Amino acid sequence: MNRKAPEIFQRPLSDLTDTPDKAGAADEVLQRVMLDYAARGFTAAVTIEDGVVRGIAVPERGIEPKEYLIGLLQQGFLEDALPSLEIFSRMVDDEDIEYNLGLCLSELGQVAESVEPLKRCLAIDPDYQDARTALGVSYSRLGQREAAEKTFREVLEREPSNAHANRNLGALLSRSGRAEEALPLFRQAVKSLPEDLGTNLGLADCLVEIGGENLSEAEALYRSLLGKYTNHPVAEQIKAGLTRVAHGNLRARVPGGVRMDAVMYMNTAMRRFAEMDRQAVGHIVLEIARLGESGLKINEPEVRYTLDSLDGDFSGLELLCLMHVGFQQLQPGGDCGSGLDQEYELALEMFGDTKAG
Repeated sequence: MNRKAPEIFQRPLSDLTDTPDKAGAADEVLQRVMLDYAARGFTAAVTIEDGVVRGIAVPERGIEPKEYLIGLLQQGFLEDALPSLEIFSRMVDDEDIEYNLGLCLSELGQVAESVEPLKRCLAIDPDYQDARTALGVSYSRLGQREAAEKTFREVLEREPSNAHANRNLGALLSRSGRAEEALPLFRQAVKSLPEDLGTNLGLADCLVEIGGENLSEAEALYRSLLGKYTNHPVAEQIKAGLTRVAHGNLRARVPGGVRMDAVMYMNTAMRRFAEMDRQAVGHIVLEIARLGESGLKINEPEVRYTLDSLDGDFSGLELLCLMHVGFQQLQPGGDCGSGLDQEYELALEMFGDTKAG
């Protein structure tokens, strides 16, 4: 037999009596509502406060209210659960209800409103570390970085291996330009959640942010994630990470300098494209962009690529230079993400000098 859902309601007292201001009116309504539920086989708790009647009624062999509401949240029915959570919160002091109310508000974009329920949860149970972590997330989303960092660190003082606190503090520090501080936090989070996509992606992004010898580890992690999530919406983000790795490796080969090989490839591309129409250039740029989605071996000239739209074979760096020059012809001043702006400007000067000569 299916278990029946509880009834959770909130109505103005004036909806239930024609004389809400009469002495004893609230008691009369309370008694009538309680008797009505009892006649229907419900166990009810009803309160009247500030002219508002609130009630929670559970049918015989029905679902407990908290179990019912948490079930709604787990199934993703946040908007359905929110009004009942708010009523429940006004009627009882329950840490789980306050925690879930805070999460629900945050997920629905009411981040500022999520703070107070999470604080109430911690007032009831100071050891509720999931609520403390959620409070830190709300502070972070509100741009209150100092409060967020303090809150995450309070969690980690009590639970050093708390994966969600480690991951969220790592993300906060990384966004604040403190990637080296963030790295051990992401590593601890991955240790606790080795299969979690967001945690692994955060670690890879942090490794790229630090750069240097960390780039090879980042590339391996991105490629592993791409293999698992090829058809997932996050695949584009992973591919963008691989592009950042390639750019970091490119710069690492010539610390603080300009890559003259890239300048020469661009100069050649400018001369090649000068003889083509806009549509032909567009086909080449699009084909290279698609090829680059799986990652170009920019620093391995022995690896060669071919294009349907252009004769010959090319290294990864040559293709990147072709794409940069073509993109600038199609959208002057735009950013194709190659990281070769310095090289392009120098190649442009050289090309101009060659035409003038």
